[in-house]
Amino acid sequence: MKESKLKRFLTIFCIISIVIFISMEMSEAQKNPPHWPKSVTIGAAPVGGTYYIWVGGFIKLLQDKMGIPGYMVVTGGPVHNTQLVDTKQSDLGMVTVTPLWEGWHGEGWAKGKKHQNTRVIFPMYASYFQMYTLKKSGIKSIHDLNGKSVGVGPIGGTPATYWPKILEIASVKPRRIVNAESVNLNIQIVYGTLDANSQAVGLPWVIVTEIETTHEINILSIPKADAEKFIRKYPLFAPGVIPRGYYKSNKDYDIETITVWNYMICHKDDPEDFIYEVVKKSFENVDIIIAAHASAKEMKPETIVHSPIPLHQGAVKYYKEKGIKIPDKLILP
Repeated sequence: MKESKLKRFLTIFCIISIVIFISMEMSEAQKNPPHWPKSVTIGAAPVGGTYYIWVGGFIKLLQDKMGIPGYMVVTGGPVHNTQLVDTKQSDLGMVTVTPLWEGWHGEGWAKGKKHQNTRVIFPMYASYFQMYTLKKSGIKSIHDLNGKSVGVGPIGGTPATYWPKILEIASVKPRRIVNAESVNLNIQIVYGTLDANSQAVGLPWVIVTEIETTHEINILSIPKADAEKFIRKYPLFAPGVIPRGYYKSNKDYDIETITVWNYMICHKDDPEDFIYEVVKKSFENVDIIIAAHASAKEMKPETIVHSPIPLHQGAVKYYKEKGIKIPDKLILP
């Protein structure tokens, strides 16, 4: 009898706790202006990429600090996210500089169609082009990839778009380029059906840290001469170095590579006060995102001046309040 009463008490207690929690969440959401979205969708990337992990922290921030539920949209990456935000099929999107710039100007992947409904709201972090092979393959350089199979991530992503261009400029001709999620490509590496797996992600790339716990791998540099040729052609990219010892597999050497910056974007018609608050809360609570992925440590307000396209007015208001001088080209009426 006593056990039955205890169970009944615990059940009632749990129900009351849940009701109180839901009421608090609803109360928090009701504090927001009625013209704000009740929830937001965020274009990210496939499983295994930095976006996929990073967005988890951002969603928690939106929920905890603004009372707004966020929902991740698994996409091919920056190109798809630019398209989705431009057409209002996604509220926010995570993008890298060059696909966003090409979409704005109707060049490259955009093929003459300008995507100018997008606006940048805050800088995220730098992506590092990274590639690895199994040590037993004997591949030690990207120049050893002639006639090999190379995974570059899903179609529409930054690595799928630019790794083939990097290899082409380096005069490397793989036998085949493979498009798939990083996790899938990693499995192919392990089973010997793929020679190299690559990405363009923030540090650390979780796929590398995981595989090197069970396999010996080589992390391939992009030689400085090849990087310089590529950057001359695509000046929105920059040289970068992953320091020796960053990964277990590069304890004896630096990894010379190429980097590109990432931004969060929204649609130009989003409410100014809503975007202002998203930007403000993001910088005030960046520790929540850092807890999800260490790359968010690079998220600094002053780097917004390097945005490749104009900013949303709500974001402009925040940066001006912080005393940051925004270039005229980044401000539209």
